[in-house]
Amino acid sequence: MEYDLGGHTLKVFSMVSTFGTALDITAEELRVETFFPADDFSRDFFRMLSP
Repeated sequence: MEYDLGGHTLKVFSMVSTFGTALDITAEELRVETFFPADDFSRDFFRMLSP
């Protein structure tokens, strides 16, 4: 995915994790989407935001 930040492009990709077993319907529906920087500019941008 790409986001325009006033002349800069923030690029990220995502991964979706699924938890649970076939016997646990509640946990089977749980999904977590995590975003990762796809280039150096995006990595540096996120590092600047973190404490």
